[in-house]
Amino acid sequence: MGEVIEAIYEDGVFKPLSRIKPPKSKKVEILIMENLVRDIDNVFGILKEDIDIKKIRKEMDRYVLG
Repeated sequence: MGEVIEAIYEDGVFKPLSRIKPPKSKKVEILIMENLVRDIDNVFGILKEDIDIKKIRKEMDRYVLG
């Protein structure tokens, strides 16, 4: 199961915005949402039908959270 952790990137390091307790030596994947949302908006902006970006984000969050 996944977990969403908000973080800030400073000085070459991702710093969580809240306290976390990850297992030692655990490999994680980081998905940068800011660019992804912009890119999705640009791609779907060329289509004629309206796309609900909030609905897409909710589906993406469900995928990330498992």
